[in-house]
Amino acid sequence: MLNKITFWVLVVMLMVSCSRKISDPCENVNPQSTIDIVSDTLVCFDSIDSYDLNYKNKNSVIINGKLFLPKVKREIYNAVIMTHGSGGKRRYHNKYVDLLTDSGLIVFQIDHYSARKIKYDKTFSKVSGITFMNDAYAALNLLKTNTKINNVGYLGWSQGGVGPILSHFKFVNDLIPTDYKFQSAVAIYPYCGFTFPGSSETETPLLMITGADDDLTPEAACRNLYSKFFRDDGKIEFLSIDNARHGFDNPFLYFGFTFEKLPNLMVMNLDCTLTITSDGEIQNMNGTIINTPELSEFFLNKCSIKGVTVKYDSNATKITLDKVQNFFMKTLTEE
Repeated sequence: MLNKITFWVLVVMLMVSCSRKISDPCENVNPQSTIDIVSDTLVCFDSIDSYDLNYKNKNSVIINGKLFLPKVKREIYNAVIMTHGSGGKRRYHNKYVDLLTDSGLIVFQIDHYSARKIKYDKTFSKVSGITFMNDAYAALNLLKTNTKINNVGYLGWSQGGVGPILSHFKFVNDLIPTDYKFQSAVAIYPYCGFTFPGSSETETPLLMITGADDDLTPEAACRNLYSKFFRDDGKIEFLSIDNARHGFDNPFLYFGFTFEKLPNLMVMNLDCTLTITSDGEIQNMNGTIINTPELSEFFLNKCSIKGVTVKYDSNATKITLDKVQNFFMKTLTEE
């Protein structure tokens, strides 16, 4: 009986969500080139609307983000930029905002979707994780226009965790037209299907947090990254949480849901492992450039089996909140 009630609650919520018109709060608004430190403020800023890191002939787009300040005022702040996953901004992200602002950090939460007229991306292909990354670096540039903001961290979930992982590699950072880099980065149950030569130079400290039972973005690829690029220099950390599934920090998934058509990205071969070319394009290890939603969806289907289960886990959530707080307090506040 309880499962039936849960099912119909989900159906009603999805119907209500699908009936809402997509609203872009920055439509017909001039983007800001600098930022003031004012809490609970909506900020419109320019980004590059690109599927990859090749910006030739790419358009700009005005993205929105919201700024949250700690209650205790400071002369100098450290900050964290938050980037959502394929499901868009959700209520469960608020606990991370509260956690980080209570720790004395500014939080800038990006909405990657409204400007692009996307509600959610069940194909995981309408935009790429690098699209999110481009927005995050544009937000970083904006935050650094304020002299009261010092170190900036990067926090992302699932598809939004691609950017934090790629920011670990100097080669990737050097492709981005910015004078600024993130001080540290955290990826929560991320997609880890990128790789680079073992000799690649790393720089931004990275923490990857995965669920051992995640069958949407299985942690094996993250383990491979960690093993390949661990160099005993404290720059990369990996935390696997037993019995945790994708979405383990989202209370809406309290009873768990199985989606028969969502992809389990368990296939790891040359077609399914990605890298970044010297021109900034996404390429699989067999040399195919993947630079459109259509190509991405094709390889996503080729590199997965269907059927995943997502579920909330209170213990995994607590572990993650504690680890995220401690990691950012260490990497952002200690010089």
